[in-house]
Amino acid sequence: MTELTVPLAERVQYASPGWISEAARYLGSQPQPLQPFSLSVELTDPPPSLVDGNDGPFGYTVRVAEGTATVNARPTANADLCLRHDYNAALPFAWTSDGDREAAERAHREYTFVLGAPQVTGALPKDPAIEALLSDFHSHMARRTVNNPDIRHRARTLGLNDNIADLDDKGYTVMHDAFTAELADELRAETRRNHAAAPADSGFRATMLLRRGRLWEYAAVHPWVLTLAEYLLGRGCVMYQSDTIVKGPGLDTHPGLHADYGASRVAEPFPEYCLEATAVWAIDDFDRAAGPTVIVPGSFRNRRQVPPGTTREDCVTIEMPKGSIAFWHGASWHGAMPRTAPGTRSSLHNAYVRFFMRPLERYDDIDQAIIDRNPPVFSTICGLDDLFGKSGDTGADFERMRYASEAGYGRTEL
Repeated sequence: MTELTVPLAERVQYASPGWISEAARYLGSQPQPLQPFSLSVELTDPPPSLVDGNDGPFGYTVRVAEGTATVNARPTANADLCLRHDYNAALPFAWTSDGDREAAERAHREYTFVLGAPQVTGALPKDPAIEALLSDFHSHMARRTVNNPDIRHRARTLGLNDNIADLDDKGYTVMHDAFTAELADELRAETRRNHAAAPADSGFRATMLLRRGRLWEYAAVHPWVLTLAEYLLGRGCVMYQSDTIVKGPGLDTHPGLHADYGASRVAEPFPEYCLEATAVWAIDDFDRAAGPTVIVPGSFRNRRQVPPGTTREDCVTIEMPKGSIAFWHGASWHGAMPRTAPGTRSSLHNAYVRFFMRPLERYDDIDQAIIDRNPPVFSTICGLDDLFGKSGDTGADFERMRYASEAGYGRTEL
């Protein structure tokens, strides 16, 4: 089994007392640049659990002077470089490692597009030693920084409350402007390479994407998608299946209608809570001629599979432009229409399940380098954090059992 990059006990919430303590320990253990510098980060609208009634701005300040590094649990206005950002918007930037420059630049481009850029005042001294220290510090902390456990708080500050209302009412929602045209082009090109390299009889899917490169790793932890997934499935949810579909003229990839619980043989009536949820990325436009997804609004409340003979006649068509992501409750009745336009349409499908469900794809033996370059939330969706399948001669993995309990796995509310 692939190992965790850092022990579970070293994981910390961004800008929490534990995070500040580890930041100070790490910076204090490194050779210090000769030139002094200071960096202040103010995080607006932090989770209530971190504020705990304290007044004043929230964040931290790093100061290096005379060979000593300090990290204070407050921002300041007189630092060389001052950054100001919403807490939940800043978090994905904080969990992105600087180790791979191309991947880091792509992540920053995408996060800036969907989350906005921080306000920046001032500048650090031009010194390669300072740049190297802060890059190493950022990557060290990124490997330890967990997502905000307050899912409702995340949804509100990321502007997802309307999407949650859609999920509660209709069982599906669409997030527009969820990724850039540049990323869509990159995803399409990689999709075509994967499909072109597949055997001729392999069908219209390419699967096991988390093993196939940085693009798919980024997509798996998109902050909007993760928030909706955890809202429906609880914290600690894992990747059920990650695949791309290339749809050509006349191809009917999903005849009829279905609910996504079929492969798991979930007994009827389905549980009242959601077991699986799917995000579909529109790498190309989803218009009527493209063969888009169709869905029966509110059908997740039926809590059963689609009765034989049910047609697509009364479905709602999910039309969305390139760069959008549709997300639905897995018990919803849905399908897709055949493509009538010339050419092909590419899409990415990332499905997530509750952490106690068995996924279709296995990632607990994924290449160690993939885990090492990603934040803790990535190892979570790969199934490395929970206790399942990890018992030894002396019983269950109680460290993981304790972590899952303390981290609120399976819960959607604090």
